[in-house]
Amino acid sequence: MSKRGTDRQPRDDGTALGHRVPSERRRSRPESVRSVESRTGTRYGGADRSARARQFGRSALCLSGIALLTATKFADALTTGIGLRFVPTVYEANPAVDAVLRRVGVETGLIVSSCVLVVSIIAITEIAAVAVSIRRRDGHLAPLVRLVGYGLPSALFALVAVYNTTVIVAGLRSIELI
Repeated sequence: MSKRGTDRQPRDDGTALGHRVPSERRRSRPESVRSVESRTGTRYGGADRSARARQFGRSALCLSGIALLTATKFADALTTGIGLRFVPTVYEANPAVDAVLRRVGVETGLIVSSCVLVVSIIAITEIAAVAVSIRRRDGHLAPLVRLVGYGLPSALFALVAVYNTTVIVAGLRSIELI
């Protein structure tokens, strides 16, 4: 019976198999998970950003968040347009959107302001998600950034659409169309 550790074969560097060299302890993660910096030598190069995004398995855009945001903003714009068109007591509460509506009309103004708002929210959310995933090595906060970036505005637009619907129903009841 041999003593513990004496049956190990020596390696080229003089250490026994099974023992880690100090440089191996630092590299505890496998090669596929290590940062781009360790393979290329550059930390924030342009080509490294897309490789890093693919490395963490994150999609470039969160399509479900964009779909939810678009749907809730469409519901908000639709109920606002119906209210402005058919209920005389309804007005646009946002002064910036009201100025656009007065200048170009209700339909065009709602389409333009809704598209600009949705594109702005998407751009800000995606830029923030990419910045967080580049800043953090594991990129696990990017989905949280997308959840907040798409979730909060979507919830707000849904609440506004429900409120608009109640105002429309109350307005139509007051003029006895329902």
